[in-house]
Amino acid sequence: MVEAVREAYRAIPAAVRSSATAEDLPEASFAGQYDTFLNVVGLENLLTAIRACWVGLWNERARAYATRHGLNPDRVEMAVIVQQQVPAEAAGVIFTLNPLTGREEEMMVEAVWGLGEPLVAGRAEPDRYVVNPYDRAVLRRELADPPMMLITADEGGVQEAPVPADRRGRPVLDGAQLLELAELGYRVQAFYGYPQDVEWALADGRFFVLQARPLTAFQFDPELGQWTSANYREVLPGFASPLSLSISLEREYGRALATLFRDLKMGEAPPGTIWGRPFFGRGYWNVGLVKRFAAVIPGFKERTFDATVGIEPTYEGDGLTTPWTPRTILRALPVLFALNKRYTTCWQEAAAFAEHFRHEEEPAIAAVDPAALSDAELTDWVHRMFDLHGQANHVSITVTLLATQAQDDFELTLSHLNRRLPPEEEPIAYGDLITGLGDVRTAKPTLELWALARQACEEPEVAAAVVKGEPEGIPRRLQATPAGRAFWAEVEAFIRRYRYMSTVDEDLAVPRWDEDPSFVLVTLQAYARAIGRDGITPPQNPAQQLSTQREAAQAAETRALAALSRGWRRLWPFARRSFRQQLERVRRYVWWREEMRVVASMAFYHCRRFFLELGRRWATAGLLREPDEIFLLRWEQIEAALEGRSGPEEIRQAIERYLRLRTAYRNFEPPGVIGRGARIATPEPTGGRRLEGIPCSSGRASGPVRVVRSLEEARALREGEILVAPYTNPGWTPLFNLTAGLVIEAGGLLSHGAVVAREYGIPTVVGVEGATRLLRTGQVVTVDGTAGAVKVIG
Repeated sequence: MVEAVREAYRAIPAAVRSSATAEDLPEASFAGQYDTFLNVVGLENLLTAIRACWVGLWNERARAYATRHGLNPDRVEMAVIVQQQVPAEAAGVIFTLNPLTGREEEMMVEAVWGLGEPLVAGRAEPDRYVVNPYDRAVLRRELADPPMMLITADEGGVQEAPVPADRRGRPVLDGAQLLELAELGYRVQAFYGYPQDVEWALADGRFFVLQARPLTAFQFDPELGQWTSANYREVLPGFASPLSLSISLEREYGRALATLFRDLKMGEAPPGTIWGRPFFGRGYWNVGLVKRFAAVIPGFKERTFDATVGIEPTYEGDGLTTPWTPRTILRALPVLFALNKRYTTCWQEAAAFAEHFRHEEEPAIAAVDPAALSDAELTDWVHRMFDLHGQANHVSITVTLLATQAQDDFELTLSHLNRRLPPEEEPIAYGDLITGLGDVRTAKPTLELWALARQACEEPEVAAAVVKGEPEGIPRRLQATPAGRAFWAEVEAFIRRYRYMSTVDEDLAVPRWDEDPSFVLVTLQAYARAIGRDGITPPQNPAQQLSTQREAAQAAETRALAALSRGWRRLWPFARRSFRQQLERVRRYVWWREEMRVVASMAFYHCRRFFLELGRRWATAGLLREPDEIFLLRWEQIEAALEGRSGPEEIRQAIERYLRLRTAYRNFEPPGVIGRGARIATPEPTGGRRLEGIPCSSGRASGPVRVVRSLEEARALREGEILVAPYTNPGWTPLFNLTAGLVIEAGGLLSHGAVVAREYGIPTVVGVEGATRLLRTGQVVTVDGTAGAVKVIG
């Protein structure tokens, strides 16, 4: 090593830095734990500095830090980096995400005169600036004006010196320099796709990046309240399109919440209340405000509410609660009367809307070809689709909100019943009572696709075309024989029936099955291989599974009613009647939630058709580069352009701003909760062997893990594996029939994946934070859908 250093050294001042294997981890940065040597001059001094830096691996400070963060200090290894010393006129740190507010559009710059070591070591008070690199604006300045600075010494090393008089009292960086530095910080973050802590230096008018590490510690503005992506991640996961977020989340979700709370006499939201908004390009809703409204009802428990929607509690006990007292009951009486009335009317309104839409409105819309419309007619239809989107989503969201409340009410009743069971009896699981709903529309594609796969396996020529080769080649291979052509006609009919489905059906930017049938072909092939493979027991027929779950639900209900008929309870028939009414209400609303989800998906399908035609025309006119860019605009931006209030420049700026933000945060997994209760650190499994979430569908299953984040990864799914996914929605459900168990990061007891999993009797745990990072394909796990646990066993 000494000879290698001798050959590489060019008699220039050097900086010697540590690079340990444990540094810059997401959960532990090790900042300041190892030594740095600056302005090292001369070969022997350089060798000495390298040795000293390397020996620093064993210093007590760093070993204690490692131990505090759960790391074994004896397993940490050290490399040493030698860099050319930058004779900095100014230096500092740029946090590409504001660590004090967590605002994604803000960067914080800290700057001192001279070298940056005193700042990094915490010995100097810096200038602080907040910059928005997306809008190229300096937002705030806080000047420190220190009297001393650290500079390089001519003979080597560093020394303190007074800040020159002409620098005193003025900012270390001017506006132009701040914007240049912010752009440099953006480029670093864009490279990694994750917020960065970047050390920089300024010399001879140029900025130099000295070091970049992931930003591991930040906090949110306490004035934010509490926001969550729970439940919403399954309908608009990841980076959803700005158009869908601006319509579904920011407009329709808030309108549905405000209307429901007003109808239920729970209060009026102040004008301008924000119910939903994006953070880091992902959708979040104002759960803190919703809890305050919901807490009007006696019996409210924050822990139960959080479990329902899929939020991991960060508090002890039940959190915010509302006891049953004469005062709370009196205050809540108007709410309870209004709630019971709404329970009666809401599902009936949903049924009427669904009936009208399916048999009258949808066929009429389907008959319209957007490409045949004039520009004026298309503009009118785009506004009509905007209104249709709102109507369908409003009903769907309202049903979901009432389903959530009905479930909370019923869970309270069930928990009281379970506490009174004899110790030797197992508790009655919520999931066992809410399964077997029957004719759940989101489960139908699985049944029909399974039937097609069985049909394919009955004809050798068709089976060979489906099973052999890549899924994309199935249509071509089927065209080679008469039987194949007849079978492909049935597959095409299936795709037409469910043309509105996609892997993310609420995002208007995502192609539907009739545009891209890849998911259908992949799943059809997987089903056929599972059915026809010799020596392997094929998965149970989905129809049989549904029948089994109906029987399980009836058995669980019978057991519950029997428990309510024992001893003194038989004198209270009202308790049994109330239990059955609450159970029927939950089952009805869970069923209608799935039904309205399909109706909304059909409406979204047509919305996409008309918006996409508008995108084609704008691309032809030069307003967009590609038709799909229409989905990168917010609704109000599209509306402004349609009305002539904005032009090509404003449209381009809006799209480029969004693309820059998406690039910068593409690998960043924001916490499920933002604001109060946010967990910033990367989750780790308890002891590395167990993960916990929300028990969702009863039973236990063991098998190898298959982590699936995309259609490409879904191709590898095999029967009997445990599907681990960030989210699920109705478009994913055909995959369920191949799996032995489900582990889902997002969602709660009412999530669409949970409902369908219960219908098929698949052991499922949802709300398992970080599951796709903490579990690896090939690991063997046991999924306990009754206890809500996932145990790594191999």
